[in-house]
Amino acid sequence: MKKILRGRIVVEGHQLVTSNTGILLEDGVILGVGDYDNMVTELGNVPVHDYDGILCPGLINSHTHLELSTFRYRDFLHKDFVDWVMRLVDSRSLPFRDSDGRLKCATAKQEAEDRGTAFFVNVGNDFKLNERLGDNQLFQFELLGINENVAEHVYSKAMTTIGQSGSERVAMGIHAPYSVSPQLMKKIKYHNDSIGSVTSIHLAETSDEVEFIRTGNGRIVDLLDRRVGSWKFSPNGLSPVKYVDSLGILDNKTLCAHCVCLDDDDVRTLAERRSGVAVCVRSNRFLSGEVPPLRKLLEHEITLTIGTDSTASSPDIDMFAEVSAFYHEFHGLVSPTDVMKYATTNAAIFLGKSDAYGSISVGKRGPIIFVPFDGARQDAVEFLVTEAVGKTKVVKC
Repeated sequence: MKKILRGRIVVEGHQLVTSNTGILLEDGVILGVGDYDNMVTELGNVPVHDYDGILCPGLINSHTHLELSTFRYRDFLHKDFVDWVMRLVDSRSLPFRDSDGRLKCATAKQEAEDRGTAFFVNVGNDFKLNERLGDNQLFQFELLGINENVAEHVYSKAMTTIGQSGSERVAMGIHAPYSVSPQLMKKIKYHNDSIGSVTSIHLAETSDEVEFIRTGNGRIVDLLDRRVGSWKFSPNGLSPVKYVDSLGILDNKTLCAHCVCLDDDDVRTLAERRSGVAVCVRSNRFLSGEVPPLRKLLEHEITLTIGTDSTASSPDIDMFAEVSAFYHEFHGLVSPTDVMKYATTNAAIFLGKSDAYGSISVGKRGPIIFVPFDGARQDAVEFLVTEAVGKTKVVKC
């Protein structure tokens, strides 16, 4: 059944903000967007739903771990990144009922959707749990294995597991350069390329990672000694970005999460390879107190997206809260329009999901978000990235 949504202000895309706009829908698909008065005149008796505020597209969470939604970041106070990882791994080893874990993760995802998230790049190790979390996700089945002699086994086992599901929304993910061997990284990247999927990787997240990849020393050694036991890594003096690039992993289908510790050569490499960067401000501040060098990323026109990471390192996975934190952190470098672009069109295009998500336009199926607002049109986008948290509602399409 057709219906018209009338928005006093509609943020159709990050650069297109209109007034008195009609959105024609049928079975959740947008059939038309235009002047409300003209639309009503042309369509006659199609029912109208009036919204006195802002209508905008749902946001895209480009990096999260839904399987960690059973944990809360305040329980993981830490002295450094490696200490946090060890605490998290220990907590994950504690027994809990599978049904409870699935319910909490599904509930967390639903809450994020209710607050305005349309799509998730969801990274995790628990295939059964994550694969069941719906179609509005790209699940990156994250693999680990620092030793080359286990690469084929880990990859083959993952292929057997993934073979039970379709490839459209399930791919493989590379955990990090300090936990995945060169051969395994290459196999993961080859597989994802073959199915046309983006490959996610935690990259240059902390100084501990940089030290280990360059020298083979530092706190990551403590982590590997404890979690792996017998392991082997051959450092060659490269930064994490240059090391991963030397293996052929970086290109325009590689989404690098965090990228806090970058030098100038790293930034140039990411730009040359046209790789994307998923910025997770609140998680980075909690784990290391550092954030990515955004000015340099902007100067090199690197594609930016925004992610929440997990509730083990961030207060929540509410994308409107995350864009607000992003804008607060970088407001001297970016405009509200920029921030909305990172959370909508940038992410949709980079992920190959712009046919359904990222804007309010003909053919899209992504949810439409309503935010009460009585201000002027020119202030609408700034309101979305500063004051919309806790006020968003999903429109029933």
